[in-house]
Amino acid sequence: MKVSDYMVSFLEDKGIRDVFGIPGVGCGHFMNSMIDSEVNSHLVYHEQAAAFAAGAYAQAAHKAGFAYTTAGPGGTNLITGIANAYCDSVPVVFMVGEKDLRSLKGNYHIRQKASQEVDIVSVAAPITKWSYQVRTPEEIKYALEKAFYLAENGRPGPVLLDVPSDIARADADIDTLPCFEAPKSADIQDVLVQIKREFQKAKRPIILIGNGVKQAALETDILEFARSLNIPVVTTLLCMDLYCGDPLCLGYIGVDGDPSANRAVKECDLIITLGARLNFKQVTENRAGFAPQAVIIRVDCDRGELDYKVRDEIGVCADLKTIIPELKQSLKDLPPFECSWLEKCQTQIEGSKRKGSLNSTGDEFMREISDVMPEHIQITVDTGSHRRWLMSQFQFKEGQRLYQSAGLASMGYALPAAVGVYYAEKKPVVCMSGDGGIMMNLQELQLISREQLPITVIVFNNRCLGDIMEFQKRIFKGRYFTTTEDSGYQAADFRRLAAAFHMDYQLVSSPDAVKTIKPVTGQPQLIEVAVPSNS
Repeated sequence: MKVSDYMVSFLEDKGIRDVFGIPGVGCGHFMNSMIDSEVNSHLVYHEQAAAFAAGAYAQAAHKAGFAYTTAGPGGTNLITGIANAYCDSVPVVFMVGEKDLRSLKGNYHIRQKASQEVDIVSVAAPITKWSYQVRTPEEIKYALEKAFYLAENGRPGPVLLDVPSDIARADADIDTLPCFEAPKSADIQDVLVQIKREFQKAKRPIILIGNGVKQAALETDILEFARSLNIPVVTTLLCMDLYCGDPLCLGYIGVDGDPSANRAVKECDLIITLGARLNFKQVTENRAGFAPQAVIIRVDCDRGELDYKVRDEIGVCADLKTIIPELKQSLKDLPPFECSWLEKCQTQIEGSKRKGSLNSTGDEFMREISDVMPEHIQITVDTGSHRRWLMSQFQFKEGQRLYQSAGLASMGYALPAAVGVYYAEKKPVVCMSGDGGIMMNLQELQLISREQLPITVIVFNNRCLGDIMEFQKRIFKGRYFTTTEDSGYQAADFRRLAAAFHMDYQLVSSPDAVKTIKPVTGQPQLIEVAVPSNS
């Protein structure tokens, strides 16, 4: 069987029907093998967009995404999206179609032998779980099985496979090829006994939900567990869209978090964190001061995160998919905790909602946009001022989900991510971006237009690079440099851009006019929200 044919059939067997990439000679055989397959390849217009789209697809579909490209600049253009998947623990397999092995420099100490030759395996190694070049046809089965296992298991993340063209077009007897054997999971029974002992002693417990729970699609299981024991729940920023309106949920913690959630952390006597890495924005610089009255139980599949301790704590290195069912079984005979603790936490929610104060016109716009968004809509958001407004004002409804570049905080994420989410869900998506961020991957408006995807792009145009401008205002006393119209920055004419990409266009100039927005029209549209530059 031709190796490239096997690669495509492998994707079919994994249930992957949508992949993202750009044509190239290096991946030509792989592309040819997709023509008569069940795998749909979606042509993007920049490799970074393919990486972001595949990552968002993975998050929405709860399985590994897949992106491919050709050698040289094709591979290097993936790097930002690979880094994003690495920082946010997103399972994606990236395939780079390499030059023939015989044309590569090998052990010669030269910069390049073949045109477009770059050692992409070494470039990607620090930001992948595994970066590997397939050097014989007989390795392909092992390499693919290992790549998808590593991407999806343990702490999820990106994997890169560099497949030379002569390997892709070679034949292999697939049935006789070596397979990858997954390692056995560790026994956690002793740890469960210890956890149960701490729950028996506690009076004021809380559960902290992190991104690991969302990635594993375990939010419903954990809510049922919390409800059975009457335990309040707080989340990290990446999970702020979970449990909307549920009386158990107090909001998200951290520097920019909900006062009610942060207060509960300060007052609890036991906190069990599930898939939350407790970074600076969650616990602040004073790590030892986090949950000062509490016994901390940290459940994480990444030993490195557990070694970065907050203070004295019980570290549990385990996969959430394994430990959550066993934890529920272990604690099923515990009586529910007294209602007084939950009622106190719920009382603290009143008056501390994020929608309690409006500090800018941007906040006003976002509050109104939140109100017009329908239930079950999927939302992608870029990095910029508009994301601050969303964190402050957006109130999530039933079934709404938010996708963002959290750890890397990359501008240009939201537009290609909206494409990935659409193909995973086959439902309308709203993309929120700023006048700066949208330009980073503007070319993907052509994909949206070409495929007539039901994606609504909302551009918050304050005619400046708002977050950096605010930094310059605060630190350099208003000496702006390439962030404002007077210092070298200029926003695009979005009305003309919409026309160029054959998209419906609407200008919203005041918060009161937001009610005229129709987030779901069944076709592409671009909505420009004109925000004062001092917002």
